[in-house]
Amino acid sequence: MTRVFLAGAGYIAREHATAATDRSILTGEVELHVADPDPEALASFVAAFPAAVPHPDARSMFATRHDESDLAVIATPPDSHHALVRDALDAGLHTLCEKPLALTADEAADLARRADAAGRILASCDDRFRDLATTQAARRLDASGALGRVYHATFVNTFRRARTGFDQLTQSAWFRDPRIAGGGVMMDWGPYDIAVLDEILDPVRVDVRHAWATGPITGGPFGDQSALSEQHVGAVFDVHTRAGAVVPVSYERAAATHGAERSLVQLEGDRAAVSWDWLDWLGDGSVRLTSDDDGEPDTVTTRFAASPIGFHARPLARIAAAVRDGADPRAITHRSLFTFAWLRAVLDCAAAGEPVTVELDALAGSVVS
Repeated sequence: MTRVFLAGAGYIAREHATAATDRSILTGEVELHVADPDPEALASFVAAFPAAVPHPDARSMFATRHDESDLAVIATPPDSHHALVRDALDAGLHTLCEKPLALTADEAADLARRADAAGRILASCDDRFRDLATTQAARRLDASGALGRVYHATFVNTFRRARTGFDQLTQSAWFRDPRIAGGGVMMDWGPYDIAVLDEILDPVRVDVRHAWATGPITGGPFGDQSALSEQHVGAVFDVHTRAGAVVPVSYERAAATHGAERSLVQLEGDRAAVSWDWLDWLGDGSVRLTSDDDGEPDTVTTRFAASPIGFHARPLARIAAAVRDGADPRAITHRSLFTFAWLRAVLDCAAAGEPVTVELDALAGSVVS
């Protein structure tokens, strides 16, 4: 039997609960526990998932009897992540945390130390769009040498009005408060962006050379809050790959902009370029390989089916498989720490106007117990 201890009873917690009770995600018997300080939210959750065992607070829930393979899932606003993940790890539970992993680099490092000391996995839900067939196909093309020397990568996704808490999920007011959310679009969508860049480039070091972040002013019901947090971010990275290359990356993400909407994820090499659909929540995706054919551009498009596992279910499926297969907890924890530190470095560079470097080995070494 697998016990899943779920902190939070809101929208995203229900997505995790749906995954936990799906036998294609977690095999065998599952015992679902849930804690939330809001009695109404807790009651509503139990009405939707009658088999769930309710608890008034997470700490007492984590103290419930559990085994080596049991899991904690933190599905609460970001300002509570550090305390809840800390308590789950200290209780001896493998822990999956909603993105962002923490609010600061120091918080994330503290959690990684605790995970290492406990011999438990600390994973982040920034991995919802990892391992898609399209991204893996693009990675294989790069690894095969088909692109030649990769000299530039682009990751640009800008939308005019796509702010969580403003333009969608408006009932979740905490998204509009940077003290709770930790920021704007960089803390909301940035984790996914960085996770995909991490997957495709396999970096050991990232130099954030330049970054900027702003909140475009808009009207509407929450117009007075529109500029409180960054909703349009850009950066230039030098990514040092495990293979020894250095790839410059142009990065931009906007959930609000007065400019054009754009979407391009691409690797450019001196022999060919590849662009691909890195999201699959709207269905199947494609990979486009563009090269030269006797002096003329030539593009070959390959279609790939969407993953059979829904994107909200993937993080739980992944950590459960890692526990079942005996994966190295430190490797997963340190990668979670690295991608969060990269994310945080973008905002820190934008705030200070100074370059920030993040190194995987240095981070891992700093948290070894």
